[in-house]
Amino acid sequence: MIADLQADALGILAKLLLFFMHFSALGLASGWFIFAMNARSHGDEKKAELFTLLSLPSIFPLLAMLALPFIARDAFHVPGWTPGVWYPAAWAFSFALGIGMSLYWLRVWVPRLNKLASRFTKKSELERNRRTDVREISKFLPATLGGYEPSKYVKESAGLFIGLDEKRGPVYIEYEESRIQQMLLSGRTRSGKGVAAQIIIPQQIARGEYVVVLDPKVDAWMPHAFKDACTKANKPYHFLDLRQSAPPQCNPFAGCDAEVLENMLVGGFSLTEKGEAADFYRLADRKAARQTAVWLAANPGKTARDVLNEIGEDWTEEAPAFHAYMQEMADLPAVNAASGGIDIAAGEQTGGCLYVVGDMINPRIIRMQRMILLRLLFLAKNRKNLDGQARTISVFADEFKVHISRPFMTSLGAAAGWGLHVILAFQSLQDLADCPADLDKDMVRGAVMENCAIQLSYAIKDPDTALWLSTATGTILVDDETRTIKKNIAAAETVDKERRVSMAERPFIDTNMFMNLPKACGVLAMPGHLARFCYTSPPKTLRSEEAITPTPAQGSKAVTGAASIDVQDPQAGSASEIDV
Repeated sequence: MIADLQADALGILAKLLLFFMHFSALGLASGWFIFAMNARSHGDEKKAELFTLLSLPSIFPLLAMLALPFIARDAFHVPGWTPGVWYPAAWAFSFALGIGMSLYWLRVWVPRLNKLASRFTKKSELERNRRTDVREISKFLPATLGGYEPSKYVKESAGLFIGLDEKRGPVYIEYEESRIQQMLLSGRTRSGKGVAAQIIIPQQIARGEYVVVLDPKVDAWMPHAFKDACTKANKPYHFLDLRQSAPPQCNPFAGCDAEVLENMLVGGFSLTEKGEAADFYRLADRKAARQTAVWLAANPGKTARDVLNEIGEDWTEEAPAFHAYMQEMADLPAVNAASGGIDIAAGEQTGGCLYVVGDMINPRIIRMQRMILLRLLFLAKNRKNLDGQARTISVFADEFKVHISRPFMTSLGAAAGWGLHVILAFQSLQDLADCPADLDKDMVRGAVMENCAIQLSYAIKDPDTALWLSTATGTILVDDETRTIKKNIAAAETVDKERRVSMAERPFIDTNMFMNLPKACGVLAMPGHLARFCYTSPPKTLRSEEAITPTPAQGSKAVTGAASIDVQDPQAGSASEIDV
């Protein structure tokens, strides 16, 4: 009886083993071994145990093929029986296929599903601002705004109109604030600095300020815009051309006392100490400058040519550098008007505009530009104001690097208190490094950074300048996202479903924004207000020869050309010429 039961049980076991041996497809379950190993590598032991159990059936066909030769002898009385080659080959193929499919799933499809899940995930609306991505910078910047006529938004009671914000609302600067703060215009070439000047300066002229424009590259539209503004305000306009071909037009020494003359000569010719051995020889140059200042003060109306004719030859050996500088000044007709011509200081009494055209390359003209700026600085510093508020002298120094001098940089912070308001325009901080040898580039940069509280900045390509400008806009709190990336056993990386958000800071207008601003769009930063986007557009301007014709002194001839009028259209951004 017991023997029969054992035989029946052995027969059942043999049939079961035969079933497993024939069912080689169970080898596909081997893939769960890979999933178990992957779960264990990520520290998930529960999943690892479950996947291990699911993978066990994959070895059943192999166990059956190993056990059947022994059981077949007793159950079927078939001595020496072995499974055919087909069975282990089919099982091995299934087992390998299961391993391969699991590896393929982990390496190819898991990252794809991970990416798909991320795309359809709805992020929390409680998340705050985030850091910018230059690849998606358009999401953080306003759209380009079309042209408009600035004069429609000019309101004296509202302050100085600067431009329109991204919602087409007017942006103003309080006028009294603008008079006591220096202004900075920055941006790459053709970014909009000149257009901003054409909006701001006509308003200053209309308010009675004396505006002096130092333009070393001859802008195509600015002199015409300022001439129109002077005509509308019934204020005088003068065009001073410092270039070699221009006729005699002014004497920058006219009306100066010995102290002012000495500072103009020393600062304009960069004769201060430079911390080098050659400083010893500059003592003689500064002595010659003092002698010249005294002589000019005692002989009003005399020019650099008169100085050389009177005492110039005595300096050839004692002060050769100063003699050479004076000789170069004497060879420049524009600043050697014997009588009449343009009085640089006269505008302080009348208002209006003096437009000075210079040069960015010729060192003689560059020195004259510096000297004129110093003349205005000391004009504001030395005037007496007993009866009321002195007239504001506003200076627009385009391409500021060619106007830098030690006296001006030293006085930049105090100049606003004297009634001298300056608008400095340059492309990047690297321009400030190109300063005279008697100045330290870091000192120049620091003076500009500290004293130019109002900044209108257009698109910048220099990373250092963009970083400085972005820092000046202040910082805001943003949410930084951190996620865990795991590498599975198939050497494929996946992002964990959970993400963590932490508090961080970034500039309000960061470097990515500054370096990718839309056309004609700037960032206006000023004390007491958040930085804002500001779009500028050129005003409608009549262009004529009169605006760019120098005013010659007595006995000299003006340089004239064909009379024509160009109309600058802010909507089209171009000009159409009308012959007259």
